[in-house]
Amino acid sequence: MGVKFFGQYLIEQGVVDSDNIRAALKLMDEENRSLGELAEAGGILTAEEAAKINAQQRYCDIPFGELAVEMGLLSEEQVEYLIGFQDQTRLRIGQALVRLGYLPNGRLLQLLVQYENEQTVFRIGNVALPEGLGSNAMAATVLDLLPKMLVRIARIGVRIGNEQPAAAIPDYPIRIAVKVTGDVGLMICLLGDEEFSLELAGAAADFDESRLEAARQNPALLADGVGEFLNVLAGNAMGILERKKIATELEPPRSDPELDSGYLFELAVSVGKAALYLKPL
Repeated sequence: MGVKFFGQYLIEQGVVDSDNIRAALKLMDEENRSLGELAEAGGILTAEEAAKINAQQRYCDIPFGELAVEMGLLSEEQVEYLIGFQDQTRLRIGQALVRLGYLPNGRLLQLLVQYENEQTVFRIGNVALPEGLGSNAMAATVLDLLPKMLVRIARIGVRIGNEQPAAAIPDYPIRIAVKVTGDVGLMICLLGDEEFSLELAGAAADFDESRLEAARQNPALLADGVGEFLNVLAGNAMGILERKKIATELEPPRSDPELDSGYLFELAVSVGKAALYLKPL
């Protein structure tokens, strides 16, 4: 048993196949709208204002609605309404599979209950820090921020599993790391296959279609995009620690770092495959 999304669970149970899941995700992407998109559609934010809030989110760990209120662009009542409407209208993957005819509606609830029972131990709040990271404030902050930043920047969902043996480091083609030094030191390495890395790099570095195609052919360009995400992730973590009077500095991203004596965390991501490696310095 490992950390996984509901779609992965359904594939393992033989209920659907990967093509069915891709079709369901495509339908969800077409129908589900972000808070900013809903605010634009409702005429209470302009496209420029929504883009301004999204850009500011790269530098602070604040949800879109809360940041919009802080910037004076939305009221608390407007945000509350938008969140409620978003939750009521959001298409979940099980519902998408039912609508597309890949999953019988009568089985959905049963499968969801079985899945939730299995996955309870892997909820973000239940991620256990190994003894070697227990006193590392940067490690705890990065584990808390990673799911938020992946969703905000690249709309990639993630669940974090518990620590894995270092010998189990996956042989993914992209390995990018940054080092944070100072009062607390940590190497943060994100490993991913091509599908995950392209999705992340494209969003983090704002690649257009031609740039994405170039990244498919050029691993260095792909690595730069993933490195940009790590800069944002580490920068946000450093900002949180700075408010706690913990001084840190960030080194530039580097490819193919040496991974030894650190800690590997399994990631279940909604696009491709990925893992996180942390090493105290």
